[in-house]
Amino acid sequence: MDGKALAARLSKKYETRDPFRLADELGFIVVSAPLVDMRGFQQRIKRQNIIYINSDLDAQQQDLVCGHEMGHHFMHRGLNRIFMNLNTQFVTQKFENEANLFSLELIYPDEDLQPFLSRSITDAAAYMGVSVQLATWRMQTVPIPEYDCYAS
Repeated sequence: MDGKALAARLSKKYETRDPFRLADELGFIVVSAPLVDMRGFQQRIKRQNIIYINSDLDAQQQDLVCGHEMGHHFMHRGLNRIFMNLNTQFVTQKFENEANLFSLELIYPDEDLQPFLSRSITDAAAYMGVSVQLATWRMQTVPIPEYDCYAS
């Protein structure tokens, strides 16, 4: 599933790019608690979706984690990363990258990122609160704005 299209569709339907508001609109239970060596995770119990977020993270990182976990919910339903890591040779990093990009596409629309097309990737990474590598991936999907040369 295309994460960018999904993020755009959800943000339009629910009129928000705030992952916590979106989670609430979609009926997720979001639990904030100090998690040891973990930023967050999500699970489904008795048909209820629950997102756990490390309360020790700053607000920007909590937003990113909430969006990331919703990305897993929508794009990787039924996959159990812990099981795959412990019992298979399957590489799970692809799923983590997809969830990270979904989170960035949800929170940071193209229009907000277009000014960073003429700046350094480290500026974009700092603005989004992510690694240079992840910022590079996200910025590669931002279209160059079209300028009307006849506008006054």
